Order: sequence, then structure tokens, then C-alpha cells
Amino acid sequence: MGHRALVAYERPDGRYDVHYAHWGAAGLALQREITPATPFADRQRNGWTPRVDPTPRARAVAFDDLPDHVDVREFEALYVVTLAWVVTAYLPLWFGPTLDSDVDAGALVAVDSPADARRVRRWFRATRAVVHDVVARGALSEREAVVCLAARVTEWTGDRREVIPVG
Repeated sequence: MGHRALVAYERPDGRYDVHYAHWGAAGLALQREITPATPFADRQRNGWTPRVDPTPRARAVAFDDLPDHVDVREFEALYVVTLAWVVTAYLPLWFGPTLDSDVDAGALVAVDSPADARRVRRWFRATRAVVHDVVARGALSEREAVVCLAARVTEWTGDRREVIPVG
């Protein structure tokens, strides 16, 4: 899959430039590797090798519009980098109740470490599997399943972490 990620860098005007990072979600390493000295998680191998593509995919995006740039089925992480170089990692969670569902809804859930990300993923996979079984038995429609998953994510995360709706 390539552990695809997006990285949104805050601009002085409060908007964000969105960049692509192939393998950027692996171990949430970019959360530690993006620094003022290495803004694109640079590596010095045979010259300059950025882990984050320096060419933006989108420019001047409002924070509230960032979810519109994250396909929750395609990306495994979104990093938001502030002007003070604080890097927040978000996991995209897709609410499609079946593998062939065309639902675009989901959420971006803030995580603070690779261990935290594993916890969130494990909980979400289990919850989504239960909802999938309920849909397969005809007890919920796909739309009702999406509403159910959104409510469960919001309830489970409470005020412990930020959740941004997608779709």
C-alpha cells in the first residue's frame, strides 16, 4: 500500500500547503522527523533526499477544508505542522461498513504516538467488524452503519483526543 500520508504545513496566513509523503505513515515516523532543521524529513543520502514531496498538492487550504483533501480509503496518516513546528498526527478512519461500500465518510483522529495509533486502529477495526456483521445480517442499512460508527468514534474518544469528521 505504501503507507501514504499527507503533510499540511501551516503558512503565515493561517492556511496550509498540503504535501504527499509515500511511506510517510510507516510508524508515524514523520511526527518525529519533521523539524525546523529537516522540514521535509530530509535525509542526506547521495545528496538531499526528502521524505515529503517538497511540491505541494494543494496550496492555501483552510484548516476546516483539510479533510476534503484526505481520502480516508487511500491515506494512512495526516500530519499537521504548525508554524512553531508542532506536528500533530491524525489517523484516517473509513466508516464504510463493507469492503465494497462506496461510502466516503470517516474521521481523522489525533494520535500522539505509534502505540496510541495501534490502540486506535485495533479498537476501530474491532468496532467496524461488529458493525459489518450487523449490516450483513440486515439489521442496519449502510447509512445507519455510518451514523453508528461516527457516534461510536465520538463517544469512544470523548474529550481525550481531537476528532475531525470527513465526508
